[in-house]
Amino acid sequence: MNGLQRAITLFHRNYSERLVRNSQLAESLRLSPGQLPEIYRMLPPICETFGIPEPELYLTMGPVNAFTIGTTRTSITLFSELLEHMSMDEIETVLAHECGHILCQHMLYHSMAQVLQLAVDVGGVARIPFASAILQVVAGPLQIALETWSRKSELSADRAAAAYMGSPDAITRVMFRFAGIRHDSKLTHSVEAFAAQALEYEALRESRWDRFLQWQVGQASTHPLLAVRVREIHNWSATPAFARLVETAAEIRTAFRCGRCGHRAQPHWHHCQNCGNSLSVPAVRPDTAAARAVEMEPHGHV
Repeated sequence: MNGLQRAITLFHRNYSERLVRNSQLAESLRLSPGQLPEIYRMLPPICETFGIPEPELYLTMGPVNAFTIGTTRTSITLFSELLEHMSMDEIETVLAHECGHILCQHMLYHSMAQVLQLAVDVGGVARIPFASAILQVVAGPLQIALETWSRKSELSADRAAAAYMGSPDAITRVMFRFAGIRHDSKLTHSVEAFAAQALEYEALRESRWDRFLQWQVGQASTHPLLAVRVREIHNWSATPAFARLVETAAEIRTAFRCGRCGHRAQPHWHHCQNCGNSLSVPAVRPDTAAARAVEMEPHGHV
């Protein structure tokens, strides 16, 4: 495993991450204090809270989604429709979720799963006799383990986001957006009813046939099922662990920040020492709770 990690890290450092960054610089918007500061300024407080280096942040055309990439140079990419379908605090929650992946050091193992899948796919396309079958036998068990871990890692990132935001409310609303309800929808929707779907889904596991069908459903998805994520985060938010994480956020939650770049500012400053923005208007005070999220204890099935 260590040899595979080193090989993949070397591959990303010298090829894939540099390829992605060239593409991002050429075709995406890199957010900054001067480029979509309304979104960018959400990032520094999250990184400060989690104690992680600030990744580059990009916006590109695409569906309601976001992703984080990079083991040596990390970046977060938001897709354009996410900005249309979500409110500002939901976008902030998505950023906290992606930073949760960085905090929990998920990127290397995500990359390992992707590289193994690529190797299997290439073996099939290359038409080398038995190549794909041999790769499936050799890499299959590890690939399945990494994919299962990857789905569970999303639950840890959900927890990090909920802890940062101070409640499960925003991350729950994000799940509704992925299910198809826009933030400006006037339609009535219920968190409790959505979470109840997860209970009904799990009740089906009493049947061996349904367990097999659920396994097929799960294998077809890179993320835990939405209703399960809603129930999981609401259950966890009722635990003492969640309360402790939120409580530790008092200093960061009450800190004054530059309204342009999101970095800490002192009340007596006339200009932000990070971006030079005039602070003649009082610096903003974040209205979201923050907590230092750590890698979570093992989750159940997803």
